[in-house]
Amino acid sequence: MATARDVTPARGVPHPGPSTRRSEDDVVHPAIGRALLNSTVLSTDEVAGDESVDYWRHVISDAFVPLDAVAQAPAFHGEVRIDRLGALLVSKVDAEPHRVRRTRPMIARSERGYYKLGLQLTGSCLLVQDGQEALLSPGDFALYDTDRPYTLAFPEATTMAVFMFPRERLRLTGGGERHVLARRIARDDETGSLLAPLFLRLLGRLGGTAPGATLSLADAVLDLLSALLSERFEARPEVPHAALVARAKAFVDEHLGDPALCPDAVAAAVHVSTRYLQKLFAEEGEGVASWIRTRRLEQCRRDLALPGTLAKPVSAVGAAWGLPDAAHFSRAFKAAYGLSPREFRARALAGT
Repeated sequence: MATARDVTPARGVPHPGPSTRRSEDDVVHPAIGRALLNSTVLSTDEVAGDESVDYWRHVISDAFVPLDAVAQAPAFHGEVRIDRLGALLVSKVDAEPHRVRRTRPMIARSERGYYKLGLQLTGSCLLVQDGQEALLSPGDFALYDTDRPYTLAFPEATTMAVFMFPRERLRLTGGGERHVLARRIARDDETGSLLAPLFLRLLGRLGGTAPGATLSLADAVLDLLSALLSERFEARPEVPHAALVARAKAFVDEHLGDPALCPDAVAAAVHVSTRYLQKLFAEEGEGVASWIRTRRLEQCRRDLALPGTLAKPVSAVGAAWGLPDAAHFSRAFKAAYGLSPREFRARALAGT
């Protein structure tokens, strides 16, 4: 049997990839079907050499969307780690030279509506979609659409981080989309220098001890990706402001647990004056301090509804998200949600 190593115990976690309408040719390999219920590493190591490419085809199809794979050598090695962060599927792929393609018949029998972002870690990759080519070297990344045919060619041993998420997470117009897909974004240009380190940080935090913070970071990174791609390719006059606000919000989400987080710290992090940042936030209807408080309370609300946090005192939940004053936390929470934190937890866990 093929290697299928669970990274975390089974908790009834849903399939990490999108559901698909499969034909009889798309039967899930038994080892994959079991493993994809969890955060998982799948490898061809223990498959006979003449079965490895076929197994790999099953692996990537059931992890992502239906795909075809062709290897240069009959004995092929590939390994993928798969994790889910809310709507974001995060994976790290290590593989020998091969080529992957997604065809129109595969698209027709799949659930629609996903983007993938490939971040090259080692080796190289040639991405082709809609007649556009992106040659990726380590540190480069590109976006592609699972609703359109594409190919990925890996001419050498390679490691790639792949992030898959619903299309609606990127607010791109039809015209903007044409300029975004299969475009190489280098790590050392303005957009790449902001995004690549954040995607790498997400990859490095998988399996860590702060899943809530990692999930918040994932949401913030996708918001920043949307704003920066719009700024880069759509050239709308208002987008630079949106990109700056998105960067500020990403910083806020990454530092919510710091009680010292304040508008001055956020402004310094994005290299603008506090007054200017306040102006940009006010245009969106909420000040910087109010946004920080709202995000902290949202994270507390989510944690209080989780059965796994029942042993943690209410005050500790607030402190974990930068609200160490228990009385202040209780008042702010009740003002926002109409219940004290303790009352909210009791109702949420009772299912009412």
